[in-house]
Amino acid sequence: MLARALIVLLIALNIGVAAWWVARPAPAVPAEEALPLGVARLRLVGESAAPVAPAASPAPAASPTAPAQPPAAAPKPRESVVPEPAAAAPATDPSAPTPAETALAAQPKPQCYSLGPFADAVAADAARAKLQPLAQKLTTRSQGAASAARGWRVYLPPAASRDAAQATAQRIRAAGFDDLFVMGEGADANGIALGRFRNEDSARKRAASLSQAGFPAQVEALGETAAATWIDVAASASDGDALRRASGAQRWRSLSCSAMG
Repeated sequence: MLARALIVLLIALNIGVAAWWVARPAPAVPAEEALPLGVARLRLVGESAAPVAPAASPAPAASPTAPAQPPAAAPKPRESVVPEPAAAAPATDPSAPTPAETALAAQPKPQCYSLGPFADAVAADAARAKLQPLAQKLTTRSQGAASAARGWRVYLPPAASRDAAQATAQRIRAAGFDDLFVMGEGADANGIALGRFRNEDSARKRAASLSQAGFPAQVEALGETAAATWIDVAASASDGDALRRASGAQRWRSLSCSAMG
């Protein structure tokens, strides 16, 4: 009985040892000892030399390269542009006034005057040159002689205003000349009449005495005694006396513009 128990125990021990042997873990591979640089590993006599793995060559340094360019965009297809139709020009009204007609209508209506008389063509040409910047139209005409003079008058040309003419008349009276009056109408308005005489000598003496007193009197025949030149003027200025003073004429009178053609 004892022997049978020992046999069973031995069998159980053998089975346990066999199971342990089968289930045991695999032995760990010993790690290769790292040696200092330049020191060779010791080998046993007869141990074959382990092949030495060639040293890995260092990887070549990456050469600097230009940054990758983005792929060029494909050209867009050209769009066909259809020209827009030109705007139609506005229809012009044939009855509408032209710019030249509009500018002409905007100008003030001219006034016409006759200035003179001028003794000769030289004096008339000088007067025309002075009137040219002030006039829109100029014409020169010659007026024939009358049969005889009806007398002579002494006068002062028209002043700038009625008050100026009255002041000059008072100074003439204060100088001792009484035969005078201020003209208030016509081409000689604001002028001063200083007397009428039958002959030229008396008129010249009267004018000379006035001139010595400081009053430049003028002498004029009543009725043309010789041919004289007149200048007809169309101007926007309505003051005929201003044109007379600018031209140096002795007299002026209003004129119908239709007479100038």
